[in-house]
Amino acid sequence: MQKDELKERALSIVSLPSHYELIIEEYSDDERVMFSWVNEQQDESMTVELDCTGHLIHLSIETNDIVSEADSLSIEEKRRSAEQFLLSHYPEALKDLTCSQIKKLSCVESFYFEQFVMDVPLAHAGCFIDVDFLGNIVRFSYYGVKTSPEIPSKLVSKEALIEYVRNTLALQLVITKLSRDIYNVKKDGLHLVYEVNSFLNFKADALDPTLTILHDENVPESYAALPPLPANLMTNEFTNEDIIGITDDLELIREVDRGADQGIVWRKRNWEMKEKDLSMNSFFKMQSEDTVKAFISIKTGKINSFGWMHKRLGNLQLNHEACYQKAIDFLLKIIPDYYPYLQRLIRGDEEEDERESESFIFQARNQGIIIFDMVIIVVNRTTGLIDHYNGPNFDLDELSQIPPVPAISLEKAYLQFLENVDFQLTWDKNYDDEIESYQLVYQACDRHTRLPIRYIDATTGEIIVSNV
Repeated sequence: MQKDELKERALSIVSLPSHYELIIEEYSDDERVMFSWVNEQQDESMTVELDCTGHLIHLSIETNDIVSEADSLSIEEKRRSAEQFLLSHYPEALKDLTCSQIKKLSCVESFYFEQFVMDVPLAHAGCFIDVDFLGNIVRFSYYGVKTSPEIPSKLVSKEALIEYVRNTLALQLVITKLSRDIYNVKKDGLHLVYEVNSFLNFKADALDPTLTILHDENVPESYAALPPLPANLMTNEFTNEDIIGITDDLELIREVDRGADQGIVWRKRNWEMKEKDLSMNSFFKMQSEDTVKAFISIKTGKINSFGWMHKRLGNLQLNHEACYQKAIDFLLKIIPDYYPYLQRLIRGDEEEDERESESFIFQARNQGIIIFDMVIIVVNRTTGLIDHYNGPNFDLDELSQIPPVPAISLEKAYLQFLENVDFQLTWDKNYDDEIESYQLVYQACDRHTRLPIRYIDATTGEIIVSNV
């Protein structure tokens, strides 16, 4: 299809409000085209992505419309809406795809239409469709029907897998922040848990783990204590703008409510984009080039993170140690209450080079137990200023409620895992292959929920699974 035909096709899919403006019209090398429209405030949008023949690949509709759940259609009605939408774009789809999962999210029901081989769904095949309370399609992504992969001639026994895991299982006591949207926990927030630190996916035809997480084993890591907390630490009040380094030549251009945070963006006054078009690259430049971005906690009013996309160059040539002292001084200024909980992460590849900045990572711990959270500071070597900061993501009052000693021993957590673990077959996509292919794997799961086991609660012994 020609460009004007593709645009006309996109407009036929959505009911575009008259006040929406086209901000992206991108024709990519992989024969896809994307159109995106927003309102003036850029808090509502519609995005349509098509292939070169005009078939819908992706749809996203974001609005501020508020609809009461009391007015919601039934699950069956929403499913019919999803199926009708799918068939209107791919009339033969239900010959190969089956509606196998329905997930309830905050304002939508998500329907997954999957392609099955050996009664096992193929990863990244089929589609998902989000339907709102009134039956409107607000999100759609189509991955297509794939060539059926080769089925292994033999399978490893589950008994062999259990024995392998019994001998290799690794658990680590940590404090981590868990959300009810992702895990089967009773409350959001910090939890004392045993984290499963083993690879628990195996090739179906050989007792061989598939590495889904890669570690750089050639770069050793260690931790070092920070300098002592000064006895006469000054607690002067600084504004957020002072801490970030906002100067008079910058102006506020955007504020966005991000739920728990408020996003704020500054840019140089009278800034103009040199070349502007409707490409994705141009859009991202318009949003981010030469900006300073910060996220401020709505609850506390304090900075959670900030970053300078506006390049700053000075006449200094600070060495590694001088930059480290700048990072320590900044920690004492911005989060003195957290300072006693931090240790410096030292990687074996740290050495002097010609970079214009130095990055420092600080791991949080509580009475020797790792808190799964890190503080990152990037110091500009030419100015001595902080170009990037990512602060702690946990509350100290909440941390004080975490017991210092687990009620469940490591040995008991180990047995709890083994008593609850089972294995199920899944098709994994091979991303290393130039030609799209799949391999059949065994994935460890909880025998009751059939979901991946991520943690063992160190206070109750309960199995914590991931539901996404």
